[in-house]
Amino acid sequence: MLFRSLSLAVLFTLPMTALGDKTVIDVVTSEYPPYGYLSDGEVIGEDTRTIRRVLANSGYKANIRILPWARAEKLVRSGQADMLYSLTFSETRGQHYYFTAPINTAQDVFYKRRGRALEWQTLNDLAGLNFGLSAAYSYAPEFMDWLFNGNARITKITHEQPELTGLRLVGLGRIDLFICEQSVFQYMLKEYASQFQELADVEQMAGNVGPERNFHAAFSRKLPNGRELRDEFNAALKKIRTADSN
Repeated sequence: MLFRSLSLAVLFTLPMTALGDKTVIDVVTSEYPPYGYLSDGEVIGEDTRTIRRVLANSGYKANIRILPWARAEKLVRSGQADMLYSLTFSETRGQHYYFTAPINTAQDVFYKRRGRALEWQTLNDLAGLNFGLSAAYSYAPEFMDWLFNGNARITKITHEQPELTGLRLVGLGRIDLFICEQSVFQYMLKEYASQFQELADVEQMAGNVGPERNFHAAFSRKLPNGRELRDEFNAALKKIRTADSN
């Protein structure tokens, strides 16, 4: 275990800290409701509850911060934070993180302006359209390969809430389609429909974009005990799920 020193003479710090008889795990994620988001100054959400519960059952306390996704990844990849959550696995990411067992699932679909006559069986049916994407999100590889082969126009959205911005752009007719996780869309509609009337003009298209994927948590490979922390997390997660199923 590595602990952050309280001495001002120390020239650098490490993310894991001691608090009484518990070790604090420095956890980061981005604003991505309903999985993780700020409410009245507290980080909550489906995945957030799982992270807190699993770490507590392992004897750790979670210090969770909401940051822009690019900064959150940078901190964990460099070892300046311990853990990241609500991310999908990729070979590239696997070079930087020890991925946990799945903590949730995600299914991406397309959203279009209500009443617009758009249908698709294959991605080529949508060729030439303007797709909105969250710059921070990792979509299905086959979809990304198709996009970057020049089959469609791309609008990358880098706002603090890219999903809300993308869905609004669809409702306003500024882009043709936005790809979004289903439960994220339902949350946005519930929370923001009265504030942004254009959301009422957004509807889901039939068909899924890629298979259902797993969300994970991930520990930094810069942590000397990162693999062990991941294994502890997985063991605690398995016990919780077994207990919850009985």
